[in-house]
Amino acid sequence: MKKWYFLGVLLLSMTAFSQTGVVITYYDNTQQQFNVQTTGKLFFSGDNLQIQIDDTVTQPTSIPVTIIQRITFTNNLSTTQHSAAAIRLNLFPNPGSEYIQISSADEEILQVKIYNNNGQLLQNGSYFPMQNIDVSNLESGIYLVQVNGVTLKFVKR
Repeated sequence: MKKWYFLGVLLLSMTAFSQTGVVITYYDNTQQQFNVQTTGKLFFSGDNLQIQIDDTVTQPTSIPVTIIQRITFTNNLSTTQHSAAAIRLNLFPNPGSEYIQISSADEEILQVKIYNNNGQLLQNGSYFPMQNIDVSNLESGIYLVQVNGVTLKFVKR
């Protein structure tokens, strides 16, 4: 169930924005960057995210979903603006039940989208950093929260 959720949002992000850069942020705050060519793909096998950068790679990179904190899509990996933005975002409480807040080093308005495990957009809005975002209507489960192009994982109790 979890893998279909991630897959839906991954595919939506890759196709809707024509993005080719993928930055994986792990729970230890280390990052790994991939430049996925137009012939490459992201997919799931079991509980692992598979990243195949192009059609010449016979063995894709395999990453357990349980160690991934966020997935960021960028237009070009030569710019560090997106990965720097990912580091400055924090979603809490996580897990949460009634509301979540997102802190940001920037004072800019946050464009927030919440997707379910089928990749369906459930909530879409503009918020200030640290503003309460009501999630009380969501069922318990795992959700992807996209904030200004950065994808965060959220667990609803």
